[in-house]
Amino acid sequence: MNYYLFQAIRSGQRFLFTRYFGVRKFFNAMGLFAQFGLLKNSRVMGYPLKLTLDPTSICQLRCPLCPTGQGAGGRSLGKMEFGNFKGLVDEMAPYLYEIDLNNWGEPFLNKDLVKMIEYSHGKRIRTSVNTNLNVGLSEKGAAALVGSGLDVLYVSIDGITQKTYEKYRKKGNLGVVWDNLRLVSQTKKRLGVKRPEIVWQFLANRFNEGEVPKLEAVRKRLGVDRLVIGMLRSDMGKEIFTKDKDKVESMQKWLPKDEELSRYDYSSKERKLRKKFCHFLWFVSVVNWNGSVSPCCGSYFEKLDFGNAFDKGFKAVWNNEKYMAGRKAVASGKETGTVCDNCLRTGFIE
Repeated sequence: MNYYLFQAIRSGQRFLFTRYFGVRKFFNAMGLFAQFGLLKNSRVMGYPLKLTLDPTSICQLRCPLCPTGQGAGGRSLGKMEFGNFKGLVDEMAPYLYEIDLNNWGEPFLNKDLVKMIEYSHGKRIRTSVNTNLNVGLSEKGAAALVGSGLDVLYVSIDGITQKTYEKYRKKGNLGVVWDNLRLVSQTKKRLGVKRPEIVWQFLANRFNEGEVPKLEAVRKRLGVDRLVIGMLRSDMGKEIFTKDKDKVESMQKWLPKDEELSRYDYSSKERKLRKKFCHFLWFVSVVNWNGSVSPCCGSYFEKLDFGNAFDKGFKAVWNNEKYMAGRKAVASGKETGTVCDNCLRTGFIE
């Protein structure tokens, strides 16, 4: 299916035929689609439809292609306070359809994560969490998570043996993850509920690609709802600054031999799918643990952020000079002096 047709169908499912539909949300969404599709204006009337919100920038694993795992030091470390979270959600809830509670850290390291999910759910916002699940999850904790209203629990597991798993998820314990998955699945059955949907994300790489045929059987045994076989990106802290050819050359250790499992064409050394445009600046925003606002989840370095949502509210950042300059760059194809210029040079990330 054509990428843009797929996105159009997906948008209908997410923003129209959803339990989180609201009249104010709908008209805000229609305004954003008009401003993006027809006007490409730099000042946006309304609020984003989706928010990526990072409960913490701290992670206990050392994944080699993640700047947090590398200890790159380009972003301050800490955990979001619930009061700041509540203030942000209160401002944006009338317009938000979705909140992804994750970004550069491990969400479960914030003790208020379940409380954040419950609060968002109570505001009629779809919630998801992306986790490595290397945490001590008790029966009580699993029950609280299942009862929180969480819609989707994405769990990143890149191997079905400890040997292959720890190639990428360094310092991770696969046994702990398996136990936690079973516990959440069993808790759902015991309580007779379908949410959260448990999604296993498996990043195919040179070390684990031989396990792909076995994954479906393991998924069923664990009680996982859905399996997604993902494709490695590149060094995530440098991704938007690096041309495809350089990414492919630097990732020879990691790229799977089976090209079907890679986002790159090994002959041309380019991505198989190259977006011609970016919608993030009109529809989505990223707020990090300390309120610092990034234009997208591909922008790691804090010094390149657009402002702070905890200072004078999110709306003050959403249409400030940097945000508008970023939108002008994307709309015109001409650089304006923000981090968004890099995607004009290297191609927009998917």
